[in-house]
Amino acid sequence: MKKRVLVLLFIVLFTSFAFRSTNAIEIEVDEYELTIYSYESLLADPGYDFVEGYSNYSGIPKENIHLILVEDANTIVTQAVLEKNNPVADVLIGIDNVLIHTAKREEILVPYSSPSLGNISEELIDNLDPDHYLLPYDYGIIALWYDISRINSSTMQEIDNLTLEDIISLELDKKLVVEDPTLSSPGLGFLLWTIAVYGDPSINFEGLLGQDWREWWNKASDNLRITSSWGAAFDVYSSEDNRPIMVSYGTSPAYDICHPLWGVGTEVDPPSAVFLSHENGLDNAWLQIEGIGLVNGAPNEENAKDFIDWFLSKELQENIPLNNWMYPANNQTKIDSCFLETALNPDDVDILNYLIPPSMLSENLDYWRSEWELEIVDFSSFVVVILAVSVGAISYNFIRKRK
Repeated sequence: MKKRVLVLLFIVLFTSFAFRSTNAIEIEVDEYELTIYSYESLLADPGYDFVEGYSNYSGIPKENIHLILVEDANTIVTQAVLEKNNPVADVLIGIDNVLIHTAKREEILVPYSSPSLGNISEELIDNLDPDHYLLPYDYGIIALWYDISRINSSTMQEIDNLTLEDIISLELDKKLVVEDPTLSSPGLGFLLWTIAVYGDPSINFEGLLGQDWREWWNKASDNLRITSSWGAAFDVYSSEDNRPIMVSYGTSPAYDICHPLWGVGTEVDPPSAVFLSHENGLDNAWLQIEGIGLVNGAPNEENAKDFIDWFLSKELQENIPLNNWMYPANNQTKIDSCFLETALNPDDVDILNYLIPPSMLSENLDYWRSEWELEIVDFSSFVVVILAVSVGAISYNFIRKRK
């Protein structure tokens, strides 16, 4: 109980201080013909310059297209919410089939039925947003990516048939890097994976096993390495010998094999692989669908719509597999054969999303994220943070009064 009280105190203090000191991105919207918000890694490795691509397609000079990149999709939503009464962005890229519920509640998007939707499956559209506030541009499953040189079926025969519970009983939690679900979209996908498997008795949700997702996190939290983003998790995964597993995507092995600059190719043993969880004899995974959306009150609405149409076209979509390392949403896109051979196809697994209907997800998303914070954050760490934020808030008020 003390822990929960202190956490709530921290939230109040932090929120109070943060809202006093947070400002929206300051740019003059009339300087540009199109402003786009997305995450840093979009089409970035090895890299496709989609701003230049759209400039060549549309005739809008590249210098008149303003691309603002942030760390993660959560930040895109947060920034757009801050600016919703005076929008800066025209297009948001990277909000997924979980964060869409926050985006719709905050009314930062408006529906747009692009003609490009004719080349995207109805199932993909409906699983992201049947109301078209977001339109799918890529998709893939959340999976546990591991380095075969450090952990493999020879050293651990069970690796191809593990359950989430096995991760703890075999002490694989000591080898695992996960992303914070309050900050990272793949981290949030993994949290929902555990909720779908174990269930949540507090809302009478059975899941697959009729247990409580909090128990898994309580048992694992002391051993997990929790980072703020996928990039931070990758830094740990790639640099620390004792952390050879991370929450990533079913397409991640394709990155090691098919990368046009340093991929090893399909003629040698792959350097990495992924595993899922196998409760009830299933191949369980969480599906992430990423979307592109038109900002509510976009300063350049017509250019924004044209950009969305182009982003969903074959011209752009053919760059997704080997630059964004996901499956393209446009079903007319030709996909590289190496990617198809080495990436785990969502059609070949059991998708857990169907256990948590959109209404349940929308109603409980904020609750689950706050419950995760209450369950896994160390008591002493919160005391330190509370003190630091308190001192910061007091200092801020003192300086403000002196001015």
